Amino acid sequence: MKEIGLSEIGDYVRVLHCGIRWKIIEYLRDGPKSSDEIFNHLVELRDKGSEDTNNCKGKCNNVNKKDLKKPTLYYHLRELESVGIIKLDEYKPSEQKRAPEKVWKLNMEKLTINLK
Repeated sequence: MKEIGLSEIGDYVRVLHCGIRWKIIEYLRDGPKSSDEIFNHLVELRDKGSEDTNNCKGKCNNVNKKDLKKPTLYYHLRELESVGIIKLDEYKPSEQKRAPEKVWKLNMEKLTINLK
C-alpha cells in the first residue's frame, strides 16, 4: 500500500487520466508481462472495439487507439513507472537477436490519498 498526500495527487491524476494506462494496470494484475505482451493485448482490445483505450482526448500526444504503436506504449509505461505504479521486473532475452525485452509488473496493490 502506498499513501500519498494532497501535494502528490496531481502527479497521479496526470498519469491515471488515460484509459490505455488503466488497461495496462488491469492486464498486469495477473502478473508480470513483457512489453510485447502488453502491446499485443492492447491491440487485441483495440480490434475488439474497446472504447476504454481511447479516452485520452489528446493528452497523450494526440494518440488514439487506432494509432497505437510501440513508441506510444513505451510512453505510457514510462508514465506509469514515473509514479511507481509499475516497475521493471526483469529483462527477457529476445528471440530475434534484438535487445532484451523489458518485463513489467505492478509495484503497488493499493493507493490511498491522505486528505489531512
